[in-house]
Amino acid sequence: MIDLLEPPAERDLPPARAARMRARLRREMAAPVRPRRTRRLALAGVATLAVAAAGAGPLLQPAEAPATVAMGPGELNRPLSREVTACLNGYPDGPMFRDGARFRVTDDDLAVAVHHERRTTAVFLTEKGYVACERTAGRLPGDEPTGGFTVQEWNGTREWLPGPVQLLMRTSTEIDSGAVDASGRVSPRVSRVELEHGDGGATRARIVGGTFGLLSTTDVGPGAALVAYDSRGTEIWRRPFFGAPAPSRCWADPAGNVVYPAVDTAPDPGGSPGVPDGDCLPAEAWNP
Repeated sequence: MIDLLEPPAERDLPPARAARMRARLRREMAAPVRPRRTRRLALAGVATLAVAAAGAGPLLQPAEAPATVAMGPGELNRPLSREVTACLNGYPDGPMFRDGARFRVTDDDLAVAVHHERRTTAVFLTEKGYVACERTAGRLPGDEPTGGFTVQEWNGTREWLPGPVQLLMRTSTEIDSGAVDASGRVSPRVSRVELEHGDGGATRARIVGGTFGLLSTTDVGPGAALVAYDSRGTEIWRRPFFGAPAPSRCWADPAGNVVYPAVDTAPDPGGSPGVPDGDCLPAEAWNP
C-alpha cells in the first residue's frame, strides 16, 4: 500500500527541494509505527477527572469560608482590629446615646469579635455594663457602613445570668432568614453552644471566659435555633433564633433576691411588678 502513496507533483517546486521532500516522505512512510502511550494515558486521565468532577458537581460543594473569631483584644489580627475600632466609632458621642446608658468603653474591654466578609460583631464587657455592636461594610468603596448598638448597664446583674445562657446580641441579614450572628455569656455548666441552621447544618460557637460568639458563613432558614449543651452532650437550653421570645419567668439568686424580673408578665398586686411571688427560676453564676 505504501507503493501506491506518492508525493504530490513537484512541477511547481525547485528540483532540489522536490527531491528532499520525496525522500523524507518515503522515509517516514517506511518507518514502523510507535504508539505514543504516555501522552495518550495522560490525556485519558485528565478526561476521566473532568467527567468525575462534572458528575459529582452537586455533591462536592465548595468549602465554607471560615469566620474569624477573636476572644479578647490579644487575639485580634490587624484587619479585625481595624473593624473592631470602627465598630466603636460614634459611641458614646452619637445622638442615639444621649438619653441612654453611657459609660467608657475601649478596645481593651473587648470580650469577643467575629468577622466574615463584610460583617463584624463585637461585644465589650466593662464593670459598669456592656456594649455590643454590629457593623456591615459597604459593598463598594465610599459606601457608608450600616450597623447598630446594644448598650446596657449591669445594674447588679453582672455576676448572674438568667439561666445557662444570656444573649447579648443577635442580628440577621433578613427578617426570618439569611446570615446571622450571635454573642453572649454562658454559665460554667455550658460546654457547647451551636446554631442549628434549620436545614441540617450547624455552626459552633467559640467559648472563652464565659463569653461566646458565632457568625454563620451561609444563610440559615426560619427554623434556626441556638442550642446549649453541657459537658455530657445533654441539651440544657434552646431558643429559636427568629421571632419574639416567649414571656419569661423571673430569675433570683440563692438568697431569693430577684436579679432578672420577668418579661411581659402582668404586675402582681402582692409583689414586685412583673415578678410572680415564689415563682422565680434560679439565676446562674457567671464566672469569666
